[in-house]
Amino acid sequence: MGLIFSIATIGIPAFGMYRIAQLQSLGIDSRKIYRSLTGWSIVLSLLGYGIFFLLTKDHSGWFFIHEVLPIGALFIIANSLSAEWYLQGKQRFDIPAIRNLTLRLLGLIAIIALIKSPSDYKTYIWIITITICLSALVNTLWIRNDLLKNPLKEVNESFKWNELFLFYIGTVFISCTDFLDVTLLGVMSSEEQIGLYGNAAKLVRLSLLLPMALNLVVSPKFSSHHAKGNSTDATELLERSIRWITYLAIPISVLYLLYAKELVWVFSGSAFTGSIQAIRWMSGIPLFISMSNLLIYYGLSGTNTKNKRSIAIGVGAGIAISIGLNYWLIPLFGAIGAAMNSLLIEFGFMLFFLLLLKPSIDWKTQLKTGMTCLAFIPIYMILDGMELSNLVRLLIGGCASGLIYLFIQHTLWKHPYITEISKNQ
Repeated sequence: MGLIFSIATIGIPAFGMYRIAQLQSLGIDSRKIYRSLTGWSIVLSLLGYGIFFLLTKDHSGWFFIHEVLPIGALFIIANSLSAEWYLQGKQRFDIPAIRNLTLRLLGLIAIIALIKSPSDYKTYIWIITITICLSALVNTLWIRNDLLKNPLKEVNESFKWNELFLFYIGTVFISCTDFLDVTLLGVMSSEEQIGLYGNAAKLVRLSLLLPMALNLVVSPKFSSHHAKGNSTDATELLERSIRWITYLAIPISVLYLLYAKELVWVFSGSAFTGSIQAIRWMSGIPLFISMSNLLIYYGLSGTNTKNKRSIAIGVGAGIAISIGLNYWLIPLFGAIGAAMNSLLIEFGFMLFFLLLLKPSIDWKTQLKTGMTCLAFIPIYMILDGMELSNLVRLLIGGCASGLIYLFIQHTLWKHPYITEISKNQ
């Protein structure tokens, strides 16, 4: 379901954020684009859900799917109506932040109070769906008020289907790689291997919250700068963002490589020890995905149509290569093979975008960042030789590595990221 839903809808939020930010910067009314994209999001979501229905109606577990099908349809419609992309394009990040904190806390309380066993899965799904519905209600009320309170000049322009298509191709495929890996694992391997890979991917992608939040903040600014013709400002923002991402993601990737065993034992338990090697293979993904996400949005929000087409073609070719690699590696190595494929494909995407867009990168600073992370190794070796629990080893190792990293970067290397923060303060 995740694969189909991703393919059906992911391009619309990315394009929507781009267009709302673009129109906002030009002082043009955004009601028409909001209504059009919301409608298309609902239609494509239900179409994807219909495909899911056709693919699963003869499945042995259809009885359980049938029970939650109406809830799932409501969940999808509410997700489409929530129109997070409108708030992101308006750069109103405070609305979803406060709302998410409140609703997720209420949802967590409800889950703790009402979920007592695995058989309560329908109640769990209802809690999640109600949370999404409330989120959609809050968003819709704010958006309606914003559209009525801030009327801008209306411009009769045709819907830019060609841009939407390029955004769709460029973002949908790069966003569905995990779902694709899991789907192919299901075809060529066992449920156990699916569980091991899924556990590894879940733990690794937890680290993306911070760098992807940074990408979410700067992405609408790219649209605004390009819409106003400020390509120099957009380029400078891209270069600063690359410094921020590498500053955050390189040490995260090194820590995943070193502490994969402790992460699995603490967060998953002994049943998932087979995920340890998969996590080590995927340890570079926080850096690769963060960089790819930043670069792809910069490229798609620009005015260079040739770059946009190249991004779409390159991503489509990358997915075709990913399918081929999975068909080769999964039968040989199972979940580890899928992890190898993830590493190669995500690195390939990042390298392709770097070569295509050619951003200016301070390689000397990146080398210093990597050298600083070498200090994590003796800390890990010392802790690994001590009789400590996995939780204690993980906490001490993570905190000690983080403090040493900050100390060296601040006092010895004087990383530009820290310099910028100091100037802003």
